[in-house]
Amino acid sequence: MKKQVIKKLCFSTVTFFICFSIISLFTSQAVAEQYTLKAVSAWPKNAVEVADDYIPFIKAVNEHVAKKYPGELKINYIGGPEVMPTRDQPEGLKQGTIDMLFGTAAYYVGTAPAANAGKLSELNSFEEKIIGADCIFNKIHREKLNAAYLGRLGSEIQFQLFSLKEITSLDDIKGMRIRTSAMYVDFIKALGATPVNIAPGEVYQALERGVVDGYMWPLHSIRPWGWQEVTEYAVGPPFYKVVHPILVNADTWDKLPNHLRLAIKKVLLEQAEKIDARSYEKMEKERKRLKKAGLEFIKFSPEEREKYLDMAYSSGWKGQLKMESEYTSQLRKLLSVSE
Repeated sequence: MKKQVIKKLCFSTVTFFICFSIISLFTSQAVAEQYTLKAVSAWPKNAVEVADDYIPFIKAVNEHVAKKYPGELKINYIGGPEVMPTRDQPEGLKQGTIDMLFGTAAYYVGTAPAANAGKLSELNSFEEKIIGADCIFNKIHREKLNAAYLGRLGSEIQFQLFSLKEITSLDDIKGMRIRTSAMYVDFIKALGATPVNIAPGEVYQALERGVVDGYMWPLHSIRPWGWQEVTEYAVGPPFYKVVHPILVNADTWDKLPNHLRLAIKKVLLEQAEKIDARSYEKMEKERKRLKKAGLEFIKFSPEEREKYLDMAYSSGWKGQLKMESEYTSQLRKLLSVSE
């Protein structure tokens, strides 16, 4: 096992420097031009992912570039779904209507199914970069969305099952109607539950009216939607990881001078490390807030916990491989510690 880890790390280091060298082939322009990037998010400005991660990243890039390369680049955050519907954003990015997008691979899984494999990663964002996974994600996004994949923010945030009814074992989940997205639809089916496709903005009402019995969502971001008011239980261990990449239209990205691309990537790496480092603390604080709001946290027995997580990842990879096998197989070897 140790030899396999060493081999993987050696390979990953080489891959990282190859990727870095490819980027460095682009030369800086002799005369500095001013570049303005229009940035959009899949969620509203007040969503936790946007307010805590994306907007601070944009601010950090602008400050860093203004200090080091004055007047050469500015990223303008123009808004979320209110400026372009979430479902239209991937195509908008592809066509160059917007320059930068912060969302989730689950929202364009029909166009780039292999991109959604990031949810099953057992590595943090820095490890994914070092081991060469970012190079594969970049290939996928360039081929399918005409977009450069820069990396992702908040990669240590996981998902949680929330329920209106008490659940003590996996058998209790069978037959439940659970709000879903492409992120975890295979897992819900494996649990014997019925996935119900509902937009986030409609979840509160669906819970109130009994249209669904529960939902899966990152623990730290249900309060901005107010769902804690109509939720009774947080069930079992967390699973998967959020897949919130920073994407830039490939034509826009390739036109940027090398020093500006490297500056953006440098800030992204720094911001990702900070976000990952505070993720566990944030999750624990949020757990306390939700308990105070009245949610009860249900723990499974060790046997049920193991079975639940095994089902989550085995069904996840199985579903991914059905949608796309070439890149997904490569990513499974890199992103799974047990592989």
